[in-house]
Amino acid sequence: MLVAKEKPGSAYLNEQIFKGSNYSHRKNAEQPSPVRAKQYSLRGSLLFCGLILCLILISIGLVTQYGRVVAVNYQLQQVRRDVAQLKEDNEHLRIEVKALSSLERIEALAINELGLQYPEERRWLLLSSRGDEPRP
Repeated sequence: MLVAKEKPGSAYLNEQIFKGSNYSHRKNAEQPSPVRAKQYSLRGSLLFCGLILCLILISIGLVTQYGRVVAVNYQLQQVRRDVAQLKEDNEHLRIEVKALSSLERIEALAINELGLQYPEERRWLLLSSRGDEPRP
């Protein structure tokens, strides 16, 4: 193997070293300039930041919607409990109305508290002016 010192500007030695590989070092090969490389990296980073921002906004929206669903579900459960309680109260009030409107209770109140009494049994005779016999 022959080793030679590489002279600046000589591409022969580099071609010999990398001849078997896919890498070829040519001066005329197009390489991105540092300005273009910065532009590409700036665009990529802006695109990445925009993507991250969109994902964060979507995540916040989803969490907010989930919170709303939980709040509405809690309110729904509370309303269902209130409806059940009102139905139970309504049933108790119906029973109380039936108990208070019973004839036995009303009769007892009239006799005991108001001092009312049953009318006496009387027979009324209707007399006619024609002279007919009285009717029983």
